[in-house]
Amino acid sequence: MISIQFPNMFTRTTTNVTKDYFASLQNLKMLLYSNKGELFGDPYFGSNLKRYLYDQNDSILRDILIDDIYTAIVTFMPQLRVERNGITIVNDGAKIIVNISAINRVNYQTDLYSLVLLDTVV
Repeated sequence: MISIQFPNMFTRTTTNVTKDYFASLQNLKMLLYSNKGELFGDPYFGSNLKRYLYDQNDSILRDILIDDIYTAIVTFMPQLRVERNGITIVNDGAKIIVNISAINRVNYQTDLYSLVLLDTVV
């Protein structure tokens, strides 16, 4: 898989691209970090993770976040095959990290994607 590199998309003469694992990671970040309705061409692209930012931290919220992440990946990233139980959310006090174990359908390798959803350290 090849994807345009973000945010450094262009140099003077070429378009910067990423491949394979890094392209999937970049697309996954773009999907999870954007809200639904932000993308002009597709108002359903994205996730609702920012909506739950100030909700009470409990097991129900964790399940809601995992469901939202799973639904977004299944809907908008056909190159990844993910199971719902392959998504875990870890809270270490200062950071909220989501770990996603998925099979990349481009090369059929199992990859672990780790994304920081919230970082309170300034």
